[in-house]
Amino acid sequence: MIMNIFHLPLSQKLIQALSWTLLHSLWQGLVLAVLTGGVLLTMRKARPALRYNVLAVLLVGFMVVSAGTFWLEYRQTSDSFILHSYKVEGGSVQSSQQAAVAALWLDPERPLTLLMDFCTRHASLIVAIWFVVFLFKSLQAATGLYYIHRLRHHSIHPVSEAWAERVANLARTLKLRMPVLLAESDLVTVPLVAGVVRPMILVPAGFLTNLPYQQVEAILLHELAHIHRKDYLVNLFQSLAENIYFFNPAVLWLSYLLREEREHCCDDLAIGVTQNKTSFVEALVQFQEYKLAHPAHSLAFAGRRNHLLDRIKRIIYNNNKPLEAMEKVFVTASLLTIVVLSVAFSPTPPTQVPQPETPKPVVRLVVAPSPSLAPSPVSIPSPPPAPAAAPVVVPPLPPVAPDTILPQKTGIHMGKVLSTYHMSVNGKRYEIVEQNGKITGLKIDGTTIPESQIESYQSELAPVMAEVREHQKQAEIHRAQAEVHRQEAEVHRKQAEEHRKQADVMRQEAAAMREQAQKNRREAQSLQASQAEARAHADEARRHADEARREAEVHRQQAEVHRREAEEHRKKAEAQRAEYEKMQGEFINDLIQEGVIQSKSNLSYRLSSEELVVNGKKQSDALHQKMKNKYLKELGLEMFHNWQGKSGIMYSR
Repeated sequence: MIMNIFHLPLSQKLIQALSWTLLHSLWQGLVLAVLTGGVLLTMRKARPALRYNVLAVLLVGFMVVSAGTFWLEYRQTSDSFILHSYKVEGGSVQSSQQAAVAALWLDPERPLTLLMDFCTRHASLIVAIWFVVFLFKSLQAATGLYYIHRLRHHSIHPVSEAWAERVANLARTLKLRMPVLLAESDLVTVPLVAGVVRPMILVPAGFLTNLPYQQVEAILLHELAHIHRKDYLVNLFQSLAENIYFFNPAVLWLSYLLREEREHCCDDLAIGVTQNKTSFVEALVQFQEYKLAHPAHSLAFAGRRNHLLDRIKRIIYNNNKPLEAMEKVFVTASLLTIVVLSVAFSPTPPTQVPQPETPKPVVRLVVAPSPSLAPSPVSIPSPPPAPAAAPVVVPPLPPVAPDTILPQKTGIHMGKVLSTYHMSVNGKRYEIVEQNGKITGLKIDGTTIPESQIESYQSELAPVMAEVREHQKQAEIHRAQAEVHRQEAEVHRKQAEEHRKQADVMRQEAAAMREQAQKNRREAQSLQASQAEARAHADEARRHADEARREAEVHRQQAEVHRREAEEHRKKAEAQRAEYEKMQGEFINDLIQEGVIQSKSNLSYRLSSEELVVNGKKQSDALHQKMKNKYLKELGLEMFHNWQGKSGIMYSR
């Protein structure tokens, strides 16, 4: 059904544009990876907030460029010339240079041509596969949002007023105008933030009692920093980019770096308020931050095994972590790929453009100076051979009159003022000497015609000379065309030379990149040694964390026992309070009925086994005995209200 929809005529332009946008995003992602690597290298000592903002601008810029690519591709599909389909409609190439470029790019044997043709013919399949994966990713994102909603409304418990007030004070410290709720949840294992309009910090049950006060405060400040920076909205934008470009490693890597820098920014905000790095580091050891929207498609090099240790080292040494070895390899490979693609996909027009051949008669004109200025009156000497110079070969000429028999070899020898023509027309061989436009010598079939008789052959020579003039005219035209082609060839040669120089520059850059790669490998080896040491420290920190976790579990279990005992005591106290309030109401009503008091206002009394005192006055023994038998059924029990500032029931000693 989806494929049927994709084949609708109205959808073809959108499908083609979307397919090519997704394809273009791959090389655009290479550029994005190079820019990201450059930002991390040049801003190694910058504040995390600045690095975060620059990386966010790169992601937004990539999305804008991709949207612009889609718009350009969509508009291009409506033009008469579509490069992707390799068709030229409504006209032809106007110049030899354009023809050469078109022939080069549209060569069916080029790998680029094959790839572009495949993508064009299978655009519907490409978009269908992408759309299915995009729907699956979107469903996962919607499931995550529903899970957050469920966390806010299920299995949560209110915290004490002291902690609620403390969170409100911390929010005011960070200049948060919206109220922030704090609650314990049975469904979470680490602290997290849920909600945007009414944000809520959810912590595991027992979290507030099992950790030292300063550590809890540091972690709560970290979560409040996320709310202060509105990171939840940025995270939604990242999730959208990851869902659209799930196949693009550069986008996934950049999104991971954004989340990492976001954690660093929140760490700095929390430390800036507490002014206590030690407490915050200890809190990180106890609880490593895992966010609900953690990227599920990060590449292997982005998933650092010692993320917690990296955060601790950054806080202690106040230095951002540099690019890892695999990240450097990825950036370098992206840069090399861009260079190779730029060289491979830059068309170099050929220096000569072959002209179409037409089966027409050929006349070759060979030009040479004549040895004399005047012919002999009896015979015209044969012209000497031409100097050793390359003849100018002119392209084919149009055919002459139908009754003209062209020779297989005809020469035209020209001097400064004297020209000699050898022609074979209508079965006759002519040798004509012309000086300053006048025929001064003539031979017909080898017979020399006297100069005085040449005038009588004018009617016979007129068509021959007209043919000669036409040949000269055509030769001049072809010489002009040859000169144009020569100039175009010179331009193409210069362009080829420029491309060669650019290729030399790129080769030099590639050599520099290889040297940089070797340097990166050496740094990677050094980094591996430092990572081994860091892993040892991390193992030690992990052991301490495990011990602290076990102790925290014991404390949590003890706290749970105490909580259940306190709950039982609370229930008993509630029952006793209810029973006391009922007994007190009945006792006061009895005093009113006995006429001892008129109302409950300003009432104080004490009923014991010895006496009954109401409003400071001791009552009669009969009334005392009556009240005693009714309300003091247990020995040693006393009832009092507003008596010396106390109210209730107690056993007298």
